[in-house]
Amino acid sequence: MKKWFIVMRAYSWPASLVPVVVGSVAASGTGRFSWLDLFLTLPAALMVQCAANLANSYFDFKKGVDTPASSDDRSLVDNMISPRLALALALALTAAGALIGFFLAFKNHVPELLWLGAAGLALAWFYTGGPGYKYRALGDAGIFLAFGPAIVTGTALIQTGGFVPEALWASIPVGLLIVAIVHANNMRDMASDSEARFRTLAGLLGPAHSRAFYCALIFTPYLFCLSFGSFWPPVLCALSLPLALKLKARAARGEFTPLVPETGRLVAVYGLLLSAGLHLAH
Repeated sequence: MKKWFIVMRAYSWPASLVPVVVGSVAASGTGRFSWLDLFLTLPAALMVQCAANLANSYFDFKKGVDTPASSDDRSLVDNMISPRLALALALALTAAGALIGFFLAFKNHVPELLWLGAAGLALAWFYTGGPGYKYRALGDAGIFLAFGPAIVTGTALIQTGGFVPEALWASIPVGLLIVAIVHANNMRDMASDSEARFRTLAGLLGPAHSRAFYCALIFTPYLFCLSFGSFWPPVLCALSLPLALKLKARAARGEFTPLVPETGRLVAVYGLLLSAGLHLAH
């Protein structure tokens, strides 16, 4: 079981689960909420994320970015899973998540979800697939769109059948924190990416500016909380500030390996606190 948690990068699961919760809470503010839709959206989002994680491991391995000597993603370089099985599982999980998406779109009469879901799938898959926009310093922007606005507003669309402005607004701080997971990962892999002649945003910025950008990603959401027009979101989210300060210290010391999963933990804590704050504000 531990092997599969490593292969699926379980530390990153808050990146798909938290946006669904936030989008559902934002939708409930309109007076419309379905537990069934929530329980269908959560596994669909998680399956697509796991598929993207497997695909990223596969493409990084095939392109020579992940090697036994330098890779922190050990799933393929340590033969925990074969490349062929990783790709097959990625395709199967993508298909399963897409099928749930199709069902939700037709059950709730929201054909717009099909276009939004297709865009999200493309952003997740081609992060490293094909030419890989991650290697052109566009990864942070793509992940923000896929795991911020796409999932949060898509979840609200499923719940309400329409566009919910608060969901889009709430997706911004959530998306920034999810990008911080990716950016921490790319700071950690800066040397190996450079050796493979790939350039992420972290590599483009360089060590000092990458750390500054990471700090902006994890602290801007606390300022953003002040814009929700309620006492509760900023007060509750502030409870996670000690964890953010700990991450800032780790980044300053260059402790990037633990920084990646701990940033995922901040996404989970902040996201749940934001959801609680929005719920109380409603």
